Amino acid sequence: MNDKVKAADVPLDQPSRAADGGHVPGACNTMGEFVRSLEDGQFDADCYEAIKELSAAMHEHAWNNGGKAKGKVTISLDFTQEGGVTEIKANFKVAQPESKRPKSIMWTTEDHRMTRTRPGQSQLFGIRDVSGASATRDA
Repeated sequence: MNDKVKAADVPLDQPSRAADGGHVPGACNTMGEFVRSLEDGQFDADCYEAIKELSAAMHEHAWNNGGKAKGKVTISLDFTQEGGVTEIKANFKVAQPESKRPKSIMWTTEDHRMTRTRPGQSQLFGIRDVSGASATRDA
């Protein structure tokens, strides 16, 4: 009997050993295995690092803005088939929570310019200089 195993007899989804005895990964069976295989594992590491940073940003945002924060991670996989080779370009995009900005109230003039004072209404107080640039007084 011949104890040697031909390459064609080894199932594709089973890990095998390289000529030097090192482990050779088999075919992916799950999405997790597939993602960990992209870019020799670097995509998985980079994407998860971004997720941890998003988690920290969301925690900080929720703490400072009323207890709720939203974020988003989008993973895109672009496939190109050429002959028997499939090229995969993986990318991810992180959307951080956005801080609320205060609103402003303004009016418009007849010629459509914006103003902080209501047109046609008299003002009791104008803007004062409080920068302290004037000479100091002794009390």
